[in-house]
Amino acid sequence: MLKDRIKNLFILILFMIIVDGFIYYKTGSLSSETIINDIFVIGVYLITCFIIYVISKKKS
Repeated sequence: MLKDRIKNLFILILFMIIVDGFIYYKTGSLSSETIINDIFVIGVYLITCFIIYVISKKKS
């Protein structure tokens, strides 16, 4: 289960890199807000995974 979460995290990061690259290609610059939003999304993903991990440990 941990391997799936790590794989999903890498897919999420790869998708963000592709989208940010497209934004940079189209506009010629990358806003710091975009990078902060990417970091926020990764943080929310990690917190969600941690909460799911804690809940699944309590059930066992």
